[in-house]
This record gives sequence, structure tokens and C-alpha cells, in this order.
Amino acid sequence: MATVLRNILPIVATAVLGTVALGCGPEPVRAPNPTRTLDERRAIEVIRRAVAQEGVQPAPAREVEMRSGKALRVDVSIEGHEFGIAYISDDDQDKLGDAIKPPNGPDEKLRLERVGADGEVRIVLLYQANYRYDDLAGESHELTTITAERTLTRDVRDFITYAKTKKFK
Repeated sequence: MATVLRNILPIVATAVLGTVALGCGPEPVRAPNPTRTLDERRAIEVIRRAVAQEGVQPAPAREVEMRSGKALRVDVSIEGHEFGIAYISDDDQDKLGDAIKPPNGPDEKLRLERVGADGEVRIVLLYQANYRYDDLAGESHELTTITAERTLTRDVRDFITYAKTKKFK
């Protein structure tokens, strides 16, 4: 029996090593898929729907004056309240510069901007760069449009819940 094992062992070891060498090893590293951000028009539709899901009515967009004197566009206002939601595109961010807070990371708290004469009006800043998806240009789908829209919906719903809890104007 020991003789048979000694004769078979080199054959089995060679077969295992050959299998590993033929492609059972680690896959080569691949580049991430190119991504794009949610279009502003689509994002505003998603925001309006999320607002309605929280039991409040979305109102038309409006401009508010910031403490810096610059105007901030509130893309979705809330009926009967002064707080609202601004979807900050890359262009908006360039135009407003230091007048608004820097973008939050995807896992950081949302940024609130206080506006109005007394600073009591709060506007949540939802940065376009945080809502990305890939366009299937690569080998596999990693970030879907649905995932980006769900993340945006979650952020809006979290803000509305927070605003109701804190009794924002």
C-alpha cells in the first residue's frame, strides 16, 4: 500500500499544480466601471416622490438668500413649511463656491444650510456626486440607477423625518 501511495502522490501533486497554473488562480484586477451622476431632472422627480411618501406635499422650487448674499435654489420646497431640499449639481457647487458647505461623503451626515434673516430656515444639501451609477460599459453592473435613486430617496426621507421631529419651520 505504501508503495502505491508513493507512486501516485507525485502524479496527484503534478495534476493539482497543473490545474492551478491553467487558470484556477486569482483573477486579474480589473478597472472599475465608469460612473455618472443622476441627472438633475430625474433626481428632482425622485425627491418629489420621496417627499410625498413621507406624508407632506412637495411645493415648487424657490430661491433663498444665503448669509453670503448668494442665492440658493431650493429645488423642492415643502408645502406649509419653509424648509426644503437643494440638489447641488457640480455647476451649482462651482457657482456657490465657499457659500455652501463642502460635500458630505456617501456615509457621512447630510449637510444642512441655514438661511433666512434669522437662520431658522433649513435647507438640506444633497450633492449630485453622491448619487452615482455605472452605465454597464465595463464587465459587470456594480452601481445601478435603481441603487442611486434608492439612496437619494432614503436621504430625502431621513431629512423629512428629522425636520418633522425637530419641528422645523
